[in-house]
Amino acid sequence: MKLNKIKLPSLDKVLPFSKKNKLFTGIELDTDYARVTILEKDGEDLIFSIMPFEIQLTGDNDQDGLILRQELERRGLNVKVANFSIPVPSVLIKNLKLPKVSEKEMIDAIEWNIKEDIENLKTETIYDYSIIHEDEDFYDIVVVIAKNEQINRVLEVAESANIEVDTIEPTAIALLNLAFLQKEKVDKTKEEKNICLIHLDKNDSYLLFSNNNVIIQPIDMNFKLYEMLDPDAKEQEVTRLINEINYFFLTLQEPRIIYTSGLFVKYPEIKAYTQLKFSTRFILEDIDPVLSLNIKYSGNFPIQIYNTSISLAYRGIE
Repeated sequence: MKLNKIKLPSLDKVLPFSKKNKLFTGIELDTDYARVTILEKDGEDLIFSIMPFEIQLTGDNDQDGLILRQELERRGLNVKVANFSIPVPSVLIKNLKLPKVSEKEMIDAIEWNIKEDIENLKTETIYDYSIIHEDEDFYDIVVVIAKNEQINRVLEVAESANIEVDTIEPTAIALLNLAFLQKEKVDKTKEEKNICLIHLDKNDSYLLFSNNNVIIQPIDMNFKLYEMLDPDAKEQEVTRLINEINYFFLTLQEPRIIYTSGLFVKYPEIKAYTQLKFSTRFILEDIDPVLSLNIKYSGNFPIQIYNTSISLAYRGIE
């Protein structure tokens, strides 16, 4: 079935300050943690109402909602509405190119094209779609199929925390929004057609590619193991990561820039060694939400770890 609470990006769209609200909350919800960002309008500026923070969770929806509420209240925060994300493994993304027809015919065509994918998931699902490009005769459409279990986790955690859910968005789409917004802010990247991003995190790491489509390739990266390795073994692990990136581009047109996100900021040696190996083939560039969203901030806090929740909070301004 279709659910309006799953949202996809209006790519290349710079969101204006259009709501009367002054606080905008984004919550990246995973199995064992939540990352929270609250953005605030200060006149014409956008600032962090409080520095982004992470909460450890249990995996029990009701209990996690209570923990979330307690942690917000402990910081003096009264969050009533928030945008949430769901992890990449809980969604299937499918790219379609369909002729321009009526909305009903298009929905019928989408549901026919994703029928087998839904059956193969062998679980209850919902979906949403977005037209991300069109020419004279065709639409390029991205469809997100999400597992009901993960959507229900968001809704139940939010209900237990007494928070209204505004939108639910896959983490990869939230990051893609940041990459597109940043691309438009830098002259040397404005004309780049291919967007590629590497996101490293403790639960899910992946490569993300977009050119009128969205392609996600999981990366096997165990950071608990990585931290225990000696320098030579760490170098070998990064070499394996580079090989995965090379394999990814066997069937895709290579970009000039690869954006980096997440734990790259915690493990700078990974980025440094990867850039050394790629030489001038790719330029690795951090996704910087201060740049992409014009946030007024100049501290040293590693905000890139919170890219997803920052993007979700910014979406509340739409």
